[in-house]
Amino acid sequence: MGAEQSNSSAAPLKSQRDEDIPYTSYSISKPINNGKQQKAQDSPKASPRLKDKAKSSHHRDKETNKDSHLKNNTLVVVAKGNQGNTQIDPELLKLDAIPVFLPLMRGSLNIPNMRDPEVLDKLDYRQVLEMCLRYQEHLRQSSEAVAFDQNALCVRIKEIDYITHSLMTSIVERQKKFAKYAEQIQKIGEINIVLNKVKMNVEQTTALMERLNNVLPPEDKLEPFSMKPA
Repeated sequence: MGAEQSNSSAAPLKSQRDEDIPYTSYSISKPINNGKQQKAQDSPKASPRLKDKAKSSHHRDKETNKDSHLKNNTLVVVAKGNQGNTQIDPELLKLDAIPVFLPLMRGSLNIPNMRDPEVLDKLDYRQVLEMCLRYQEHLRQSSEAVAFDQNALCVRIKEIDYITHSLMTSIVERQKKFAKYAEQIQKIGEINIVLNKVKMNVEQTTALMERLNNVLPPEDKLEPFSMKPA
């Protein structure tokens, strides 16, 4: 019985040693995850949900590979858009027609090796001198015209100043006269008040005189008093 157990234990050891490792050759060509999914699908104990999930993921991978293959092999053709007016602006044509030119003294361009030591000998001073003389004469004539206009304006300003001063003086004098007239008008009002008081006093006195005249005997009575002119 001990021999049978030893033979039975040696047999599985030998079979495991002689057989190839199941995941060695498989993992060389395919990823481990795919192998696990394949084992899960091949396993009889795998649930139907896991099998469906594995099939859907495998189908999704195929669709993704197919879409990427189509994208890589797809040619995109862009239709030519509507071109607008292709006429060139006349201003640009005029600018293009201007010839290229450089300044007389190229040293002003701030470019190295562009200074010409003989530029002063090449330039003619007569034209420059004539231009300066003409510019000087123009400034002289302009200054004379400006001075004449300035003198005329100064004379006119003095005349306007004199007229304004005269008007101001007359207005001040009239204002003083009107102030005196206003004072006199105020005095007239005061005189009117005094006259009203005098009239009231005269009326009171007349009433008293009539009362007194009525008390006197007939031979001593006075004539009736009246303020109206005869």
